[in-house]
Amino acid sequence: MIVATAGTTNAGMIDPLPECATISRRYRLWYHVDAAWGGALIASEQRRNELIGLELADSATIDAHKWFATTMGCGMFITPHTSILSSVFHVSADFMPSSIEGVDPYLTSVQWSRRFSGLRLFLALAAAGWKGYEAHVEKAISLAAILRDSLIAKGWSVLNTSPAAVVCAVPPSNSAPPKRIIERVLQSGRAWVSLANFEGQEIIRACITNGTSTPADIAELVEALEGAR
Repeated sequence: MIVATAGTTNAGMIDPLPECATISRRYRLWYHVDAAWGGALIASEQRRNELIGLELADSATIDAHKWFATTMGCGMFITPHTSILSSVFHVSADFMPSSIEGVDPYLTSVQWSRRFSGLRLFLALAAAGWKGYEAHVEKAISLAAILRDSLIAKGWSVLNTSPAAVVCAVPPSNSAPPKRIIERVLQSGRAWVSLANFEGQEIIRACITNGTSTPADIAELVEALEGAR
């Protein structure tokens, strides 16, 4: 089995998906793509080329509660091998109304008596459509670019190069360590950022997925980070 990542959690980095697919085909391995975080790039005409090779996967995961903006707990498992999907997740019992695939969607489940998590994504798609999601993704990316440029202009370093809306930054050398800066920002209540590790170095991670975020929010974050260092 080969597992490639399409959008690492800390830095939004994407593995060479077509090359991973080539290796998996050569050695007859199952090819899975973890696109939990970066999978929403498929909604953007301009950005979906970043995920070329995803279509070659035997399976993929995308978390709708991340960049697809649904509430927590809505994840997707996608595979073109429908028979395998059915055999792995199929549930059948004599007290069930029927066992007809395609009629009873709850036959394919890992959890009974469950919340209808998929409804959250269905309603969002019905309301916003792909164009709405495209605008949502593009807006987040543009805000991440504003954050990156604003920090660099103030002497910060941005370590990651990612098509996703995530910025990994470290302050100028005469500043407090990233962990201390984050503590001060969180204590202020002005913004939320997290401590992460990028290639062995502690960094400040800012991930933009909220559809109501604005350039003013980015300016507030930059000001809070500057004030905390």
